[in-house]
Amino acid sequence: MVAGLSRRSGDDMTLQQGIHFDVPSRVYFADPAPAPSLTQSIAKVIIAQSAGHAKLEHPRLTPGRKVDEAYDAAKAIGNAAHSLMCGRGKDVVIVEADDWRTKIAKETRDAVMAEDRVPILAKHHARATAMVKAARGQLNDVGWKEAFRDGNGEVVLIWEEDGIWLRTMIDWLYDFEPVCVDYKSSGMSVAPHGVGRLAVEAGWDVQCAMHERALAALDPDNAGRYRFRFAAQENYPPYALTPVELGEHWLTMGRKKLQFAIDTWRRCMETDSWPLYPSHPQTPEYPVWQEAQWLDREISDAARQRLPVTDDLAMAG
Repeated sequence: MVAGLSRRSGDDMTLQQGIHFDVPSRVYFADPAPAPSLTQSIAKVIIAQSAGHAKLEHPRLTPGRKVDEAYDAAKAIGNAAHSLMCGRGKDVVIVEADDWRTKIAKETRDAVMAEDRVPILAKHHARATAMVKAARGQLNDVGWKEAFRDGNGEVVLIWEEDGIWLRTMIDWLYDFEPVCVDYKSSGMSVAPHGVGRLAVEAGWDVQCAMHERALAALDPDNAGRYRFRFAAQENYPPYALTPVELGEHWLTMGRKKLQFAIDTWRRCMETDSWPLYPSHPQTPEYPVWQEAQWLDREISDAARQRLPVTDDLAMAG
């Protein structure tokens, strides 16, 4: 179902409930839902920090908030690679300069940012181009040759649940089978033996749960049939890529986290109260690995000094 469009004010576009194609990135990130909506990224802020932090990050709950405009090479390369891979994305502007130290380079960068576009040095854009070329070959090797070729890029889904609005954007949605693919670039290793930790820290489980929830609401005929994939790629040579498909265990954990965020969001929207951290003293658990490390050290020191080992130390060993 693709819904129609309406206007909020000025040139701000409002999207009604539905699956939307060809939505400009700037429109999506400004939140075009009929009311302030929850996204997977805002949900992750609620989960990791608090509702108060989430409000500060929301474009409509804290309008006009200024964020750090410093140039981030990894982020710029990621934005450029995303646009090249998906054929859609933020408006990237190539700046022919070796760095940002000259006056003209700084002025060009600042002018591009002022227009809500993404400046990128030519050498960094060349890296993004090399990344995408390498990714295409690796996706073919794994049997995902249709990814980012057959289907639609940056598909926006907006829906209402009992009075609250939610939205999500899928990097690539196949048009011939129920498969979603999100592209992730990183300056860290995405080696298979460590990609699970990266996925947890980046909240891929929550992102998939949000996609799943949106598709169940807007494409009920395929509810439960969608597969959720990630193409995780390093942004440095040789631009290695690890294909990832999250299974039911990941989705179960993502659903639990997402439901917590949705319940919190609903409560805050209804009361217009956005609490920070609990006001009562906390008693955190001591990290198990650090406790074990210290007890091992005590035992080792006692043995080295030929001191009698206490019952407590012996039991710990």
